[in-house]
Amino acid sequence: MSRAELARDLGLTGQAIGYYETGDRRPDMSVLLRMAEILEQPVSFFLRSSPSFDGIRGTRFFRSIGTRSNKVNYALDIKTKWLWELVGFIGQNIKLPAVNLPDVPPARAESGYTQAEIDEIALSVRKHWGLGEGPIANVIALFETHGIVVTRFELGSDEIDAFSCWIRQRPYVLLGSEKKSSSRSRFDAAHELGHLLLHRHIAQEDLENKDVREHIESEANMFAGSLLLPRNAMLREFYSARLKHLEGMKARWRVSMQAIAHRAKQIGIIDEYQYILFRKQISFNRYNKNEPLDNEIPMEQPQWLLKCWKLLTDQKKVREAGVEDELGFSLDLVVRLFGSERKDARPAEHTSPGVFKLK
Repeated sequence: MSRAELARDLGLTGQAIGYYETGDRRPDMSVLLRMAEILEQPVSFFLRSSPSFDGIRGTRFFRSIGTRSNKVNYALDIKTKWLWELVGFIGQNIKLPAVNLPDVPPARAESGYTQAEIDEIALSVRKHWGLGEGPIANVIALFETHGIVVTRFELGSDEIDAFSCWIRQRPYVLLGSEKKSSSRSRFDAAHELGHLLLHRHIAQEDLENKDVREHIESEANMFAGSLLLPRNAMLREFYSARLKHLEGMKARWRVSMQAIAHRAKQIGIIDEYQYILFRKQISFNRYNKNEPLDNEIPMEQPQWLLKCWKLLTDQKKVREAGVEDELGFSLDLVVRLFGSERKDARPAEHTSPGVFKLK
């Protein structure tokens, strides 16, 4: 909600809201109660101290920058900050999984990484995590096991599929709940891991340059394809560009048919002409946005933040009835930031990778 929209609903001026935001003035309690109702937060939310994460947060990999998208990007920044505060609260009580990612050297050339270098890096990630060259059963569970904070909530724009950054040496991946295709969402998650590993040296101001932004997006896409569809496995299994064969490969690898075909072209299994024929088949069957199996492959959901929260409430380390005064956030916001789409109070039962122990 913009400052002007809130001012209108409160019957105040935008300037008055600005004074409240900067702390130059404080609203009367009657105004504060109405503000809390409109913004769906407890009164304690507006009175709590809010730590800064400037200097401890790395580059945020926004998909687009500009007048229209900056408002959404700023909102994502704030949600990420809230999530970081809540993860910090959990970390005071529960030992979280250690971050277990391989070191990736910067690109040797100014032009960036080559396809061969990205294939090698993706293979090194699989080896580091003890994976073979077969399909990854659950990308989100794999990330969580190795200390990556993953959540899924409404990102506020159909143009944004995911978002990632490092905070205090821990990687965060935020996936949109708007996307209904599990195979595409898995690719989004792998894409964000590509940014986290390949682009830590990219400064935030570098992303103002459209060419830089498009280049690192291309590299992250190459990494996602390399991680989810290893080269040797593709050479063995991609022996036909028929749609039925690709549908079977999608069922096995849980990656979209279009991403599989693009990966095949990328590593030279099919040529440009064959790829164009495939694209024509996709368009003819109207599979561009909704492919076969999209409604059948279950969506992977983040679980370990919700499991940690359940452990804390079960052990009476936090009382859900008093969480608003204790944390300054509504319970609904807490569970949504942790990845639950439920509007009622308690997260559902989850099974989750790793062992979580109270400190």
